[in-house]
Amino acid sequence: MEFDAVYAAEDIGSYNPSARNFVYKLAQLDRRGIGKVDILHTGQSMFHDHGPVDAHGLANCWIYRRHEKEGFGATVRPDEMPTYEFVFHGMADLVDAQKADLAA
Repeated sequence: MEFDAVYAAEDIGSYNPSARNFVYKLAQLDRRGIGKVDILHTGQSMFHDHGPVDAHGLANCWIYRRHEKEGFGATVRPDEMPTYEFVFHGMADLVDAQKADLAA
């Protein structure tokens, strides 16, 4: 798999759920000709990942590792549950779905 870009907290100077992360990443990707419609944000935390993603209008995929457990584990429960377009129980499931989609 090839990534268009990888941006770490060390590059940006902040951590999720800071809006600064998404403003930075979207600006960097826009310079490369990659728009919001081309991005699928993938993450586990409803608070740290999906809440901010909703605020920035990005499509997102929830990696729901705790699907067999109650609660949010070590992450904060968001005030409002964010939306998501896809949900998988692990990254391997996401990869399998992508392979199946490409083979179709």
